[in-house]
Amino acid sequence: MELTEENREKLYADFHNKVARYVAGKVPNPHDAEDLVSCVFLKVYQKLDSFDERKAAVSTWIYTIAQNTVIDYYR
Repeated sequence: MELTEENREKLYADFHNKVARYVAGKVPNPHDAEDLVSCVFLKVYQKLDSFDERKAAVSTWIYTIAQNTVIDYYR
């Protein structure tokens, strides 16, 4: 997937609320949760060119990044 402004905006619009709810359910501090959501989307944008839609759906890929970001937070 090419990293265009349109793709970035669409990914953010489609997944921000879902990722925010997931992270908020795992991290009780709202400020930390908000920071983690920002980290998730930063990682998504940085790694978008390596995303392979033959291996997984974009939603699965984003949720995996979110899950790993929460795990890293607790380490």
